[in-house]
Parts: sequence; C-alpha cells; structure tokens
Amino acid sequence: MELRQVVGNTWVAEASTALIGIYRINRRDVILLDTGIARRDRDGLTALLEEHGMVPRGIICSHAHYDHTGNAAFLRRRYGALIAAQLIEAGIGASPESYRANYIPLTYAQCYTYFAEDCFPTDVIIQPRDSSINFCGADFRILQLPGHAAGQIGVITPDNVAYLADSLMGPDIMALAKLPTAMYVARDLMTKASLRDLRCEAYILAHKDVLFDLEEIIERNITFTQERARCVLDCLENGMTLSQWLMVFSKHVGFRTQDEFKLSIIHRNFTNFVAYLQDAGHVSVWRDSCEKRYTRT
Repeated sequence: MELRQVVGNTWVAEASTALIGIYRINRRDVILLDTGIARRDRDGLTALLEEHGMVPRGIICSHAHYDHTGNAAFLRRRYGALIAAQLIEAGIGASPESYRANYIPLTYAQCYTYFAEDCFPTDVIIQPRDSSINFCGADFRILQLPGHAAGQIGVITPDNVAYLADSLMGPDIMALAKLPTAMYVARDLMTKASLRDLRCEAYILAHKDVLFDLEEIIERNITFTQERARCVLDCLENGMTLSQWLMVFSKHVGFRTQDEFKLSIIHRNFTNFVAYLQDAGHVSVWRDSCEKRYTRT
C-alpha cells in the first residue's frame, strides 16, 4: 500500500478499491478517514502504519459501507483508536442486523457472513447538523453529504483538504460504472450540486482520485446520474414487474455476475433508481394481486 502526500499533513493511502485519508497530528499520531475493506486491505494498511511509525489515534467513518469501515473495529482493538461517525451511519454500522439497512436484498444470515468484521462501535457521534468536530485534538470541518448513503459525511482537514467519500466518482470509476450507488438519488444529486460552492486546497474522492478543481467532475457526475436514470426508464415497458424491468436493464448494460453479494448491490441500486423515477412522477405503480407493476406516466 502506497502513502502519498496531498497537502501539508494530509495524506492518502491507496487501498485496493479506495483511497484512505490520513491526517498526521504529529509525526507519530494520525487520524484515518475511513479504513478500507477488511479482507483485502487489512494487512497492507497495518504494514503501512508500522513501516511509517504511525499510530491511528482516531478514525472518522464517512458512511457504513463495507469498503469504508472494514477495518475500523480491528484498528480500535489493535491501537485503541477512537471511532467517530455520523448518527445514522453509527447506528447502521453497529451490528450485522442494522448493517442490512444498506444491503436490504441480503438475508439475515448473509449479513452475518458478509459484515461481521465490518461492524464497529462508535465512540463519538456526529449529529446530522454538525459542521465541525474537535477530534483527538484536531479541528475538522464536517460536510453533511447524504444521498449515496443516508448519513454520509465528508471531512475537511486542518490543511483545507476535503475528503468527499463517495459523493463524487472520478473519471475512471465513472467510465466503468453501470449504475451508481445512491440510497436517495434525488438527495444525492442535491449533494453533488452543493459541492459547487466548496473551496478547498484539494479534494480526495474515495474512488480514487485527488483533484485540485471540482467544477468539471461535479457536472460530469450529475449528468451521468441523470443519464443512468433515463436509461433505467427507457428499459421499462408498461406493465412490467420490478424483476422483469431489472432483467431488461441488466441485459442492456451488460451485468454479468452470479455472485450473491454483487447481485444484491445491483438489485438495491436499481430499486433506488426506480424509487427516484416514481418520486419524480416518471412512473406510476399499480398492483396485480400482491405484485407491483410499473407504467410510464
């Protein structure tokens, strides 16, 4: 795992699928912004910390997705690191049962299989209206960035570097994405638009870029999400069930997997886009016995 300086005391470690933000309080003590995936990043992250003589005193979790919180509880046990998280995400991350809020298509037993290591106890709760936090002796600004996840936050370090978690995708990730993850698509679009007013020295996108200007990438993200919504709508033939609609969309964009976990994410993301289209008045729902059927309006 590679360590790269961004600005001043703000660094990033390049994990398997994401950048982990690191703020150096001093030469030894650090605060991590997210922690990567349990099974894929733990050894590399631990080796990097040991190699550079860094001890995590705190972890700020942006949201309770497995690729961000996978090593939080482990680092708390190993180093005594305190964990801070926004109220909603702290509740979701508390146990496999509550973690299912972000992965509803999975069963109770599957949530224990997939997420037992990813759950974490939260020591410091960040309230939904908080705009700053003093954590482990350092002052951070908090950006409330709901949409991708219900309580997602971003963090601005004392170097005026913004860690934006998953509120924006970088160009390479966008080119590969068939359907972006957003619990609330409308709110996610509002969050993206709000970042137009942000002025920082640098911007860390978790997947997987460090940028020094956001203007172009914000507009590309908004356009991409809107185009994906239109693509979902274009795949609807009146009277389709959700399963029929998802099958047509999957063939159209080329989803090819038999992995139960990946399928659960596809189903979740598609369902969230359908809810967005319904709220926006583009589709209506009627019931055929106990089954929902969808029609364009």
